[in-house]
Amino acid sequence: MSGAMTNCYSYAQLCSLGPLPPRTPARPDAQVPKDRKLGKCAHGVIGAFYFYAEGSDDDAAFGFCDIELSVQRIAEGKVRVELYCVADGYQSARGVGTDHPLKIAVLAGDKVLGVARWHFADVICGHADPMHFAADLDIDDAMFDRIDRIELQKTVGRSRPCE
Repeated sequence: MSGAMTNCYSYAQLCSLGPLPPRTPARPDAQVPKDRKLGKCAHGVIGAFYFYAEGSDDDAAFGFCDIELSVQRIAEGKVRVELYCVADGYQSARGVGTDHPLKIAVLAGDKVLGVARWHFADVICGHADPMHFAADLDIDDAMFDRIDRIELQKTVGRSRPCE
């Protein structure tokens, strides 16, 4: 792979969590959690999350869209956070997730209960590829019912030019 790596950054994006949406003929089923039978869960959606070229506030290098997020109590003291999205490689660069992970914070009010770090696969130029991520976090059972939001945190990133 040729082309110099460039720096980029993202803005924080938040979503509130609620019950899983009911099934309807006009909408696909929720993509996360993968196994609803593992335990109680909450679900949310973020429309888009983009990384921008360093020094710009509107030059999207790459990003993710149609993002679904869930938290699920899977065992005593264990919460699984899952993310499903479509990688948007129709912007100005190829996204590289090996150096700087996307940080997914689980919140109860203003308190961060845990952060999962996703080293995503490359976002390939000219592609719109589905991606899935899951991580288990240690979160006290008493706090699970207080979880109300997920934040894709502001972070730095890396990209390569499309060739």
